Amino acid sequence: MMNIKPKSVAGAAFLSYLLLSMFSYYGCSHSEGTPGEGHIIYQVSLEGDDVDPMMKTMMPSEITTYYKGNQTATIISMGMGMMETRMISDAAARTYSTLISAMGKKVAMVMNGQQVDQSFSGRAPLNVRYTDEVKEIAGVKCRQAMITDSTDNSYPVYYTDELGKSAFNWSTPYKEIEGMLMEYSIRFDNIVMKLTAKEIVHEPADSAVFTVPNDYEKITDPDQMELLF
Repeated sequence: MMNIKPKSVAGAAFLSYLLLSMFSYYGCSHSEGTPGEGHIIYQVSLEGDDVDPMMKTMMPSEITTYYKGNQTATIISMGMGMMETRMISDAAARTYSTLISAMGKKVAMVMNGQQVDQSFSGRAPLNVRYTDEVKEIAGVKCRQAMITDSTDNSYPVYYTDELGKSAFNWSTPYKEIEGMLMEYSIRFDNIVMKLTAKEIVHEPADSAVFTVPNDYEKITDPDQMELLF
């Protein structure tokens, strides 16, 4: 599983995505709109012996990712709505923005493609091995890829190309995978967050969700974000 430092900007960014068990309920895909536009609702669960009960109540039970063409926007509401994080990725423009609204502050860190590449420069790349296994998640066919990390730990992720073939993952460690991730996991120290898509809604996405609002302070230095929160 992907290891993330919870206090790092890279960790916050990847939590959208950047963010694997199957669930008994699969939401259906609605018929409005087109396959290349809509949003996905992921069910979130936490596992680990060190999960603090108070922390668990602060963590989200669902995460939503909006997608349209080359753009995605993942919105995470935490702390019973006291904190919202939004990760906006544009594969065509090669820009990645992390928006945090918390403690009365609204800050957006905007990174270009070179900065995104640099954020992964110190990490060993993931080894991706594609398999023939397929299964249905949230009403769409998903393929399996086995991931091996730098500690030789292997685990599966599932992805689909039925929602478009944009480079959805260009700004994540899963950048080799061409398709939308539908089941994956993220590790925070000894805690594992599991995300599984439970519903896909095919409807027009509001363009505002892919833009940084004017009332957010824009910064470009990742260290500055850590100082603010």
